[in-house]
Amino acid sequence: MPRPSWIPLALALVSGAASAQDDERDQVLLTSGRVVRGRVATPYASEELLVVNGGKRTRVAAADVGEIRSVATDVAAFFARRLRHRDSPRALRYLVDWAMQHQLPGLARLQAMELVLRDDDDEKMHAFLGHRQRRGAWQWRRDGQWRSRDQLEQSMADRPLTLRGERFTLSCDAGLLTNVRALFDLEHLAVVWFDRFGADLALREVLEPIAVRTFRSADAFPKWGFRPRPYFEPPPHSDLGRTFYSGAAPARPEALFFVGAQGLLYRTIIGEADRQDSRGRVCAWLEVGLGMHLEQLMRGPAGFAAPDLTRPPDLVALRALGRGYRLTHLVHLPMYGSFYLTDNTATATNWAAAEMFVAWLLAADNKQKLRRPFLDYVIAALRDRKGDSSTAFDRIIGTPIERLEEPWLEWLHEIAGK
Repeated sequence: MPRPSWIPLALALVSGAASAQDDERDQVLLTSGRVVRGRVATPYASEELLVVNGGKRTRVAAADVGEIRSVATDVAAFFARRLRHRDSPRALRYLVDWAMQHQLPGLARLQAMELVLRDDDDEKMHAFLGHRQRRGAWQWRRDGQWRSRDQLEQSMADRPLTLRGERFTLSCDAGLLTNVRALFDLEHLAVVWFDRFGADLALREVLEPIAVRTFRSADAFPKWGFRPRPYFEPPPHSDLGRTFYSGAAPARPEALFFVGAQGLLYRTIIGEADRQDSRGRVCAWLEVGLGMHLEQLMRGPAGFAAPDLTRPPDLVALRALGRGYRLTHLVHLPMYGSFYLTDNTATATNWAAAEMFVAWLLAADNKQKLRRPFLDYVIAALRDRKGDSSTAFDRIIGTPIERLEEPWLEWLHEIAGK
């Protein structure tokens, strides 16, 4: 059968999105009529945009920008279409064409993979992926060899397969369809992250994908503390998120959105952690709290997660009420010793308290109206490296942290139904 004109491009870019070193997909149209091509590294900068093109760095005054056509906008449009047409395989096939036309080869390939993994008779999508048919069965190429789907999945146990999107890569050792959907969820998480916090936090763009590794079971997972719990190790160390599947028929890796959020925090606002200490974090309670806020926010079927805050985390609020310490202690907890080392009630309480304190500070119904001051504190703590400084917290929030204890507890009691 004849191949559409975009298939050679797809096959040339099977590794996913182009490297930031040779990526000209963003276009900054200036009021003068000039066009600057590359990738916009600082899309929310108020005074000057940084456009990256290979080794070239171009700075553009924000006042001179007429329009920006970006990969970020196209990725957001891709997921709007994907969610809208989730129940229509025919529309999702058209989405592959749309993604290629908008220079999103990684997402196009992922979409085609999901379609053939659901329907092995989808000849067009197999052809797009470069598969061949022998004796009535489709074969996939890996490591220079043609393999059946079963053989492909068996090979993953020996050498994980890496899937590539725009802002994330995902390496997996089993369950190809489940992991394709997990990568879709991570990619949409990034869209939601930028939509909700990009302008407020002046986030940097993700120009090189964040790596996540999923493991087929908790037994195969290299745990960080006493019990298996997903975690992200920031640069300059492994720069990798790790999670795993649990249960008889898992639909999604454990704490997938938490791990993705940790990667986004370090790539878009923090940068690197302590070079001398792989366990150190810039501000542990804040990183855990923001990550779990995103974990609670993203809901829905695997591969089609979307933001939803209609269900308050009442059990988490109840657990947070079990604290034996005050907020002044929470904001100084270390990451490894307080959130990962042990598997006990105290550790679970620390996770709940961090999550619910961030949720309250961001809540629209917060009577203290703290969302904007809190986001200013996030910038100071993470980007400006103030860390867990109580002085910085009190100054930026506008009130001593001790005075927040009572209103926060009142809110927790309401959420917990006590």
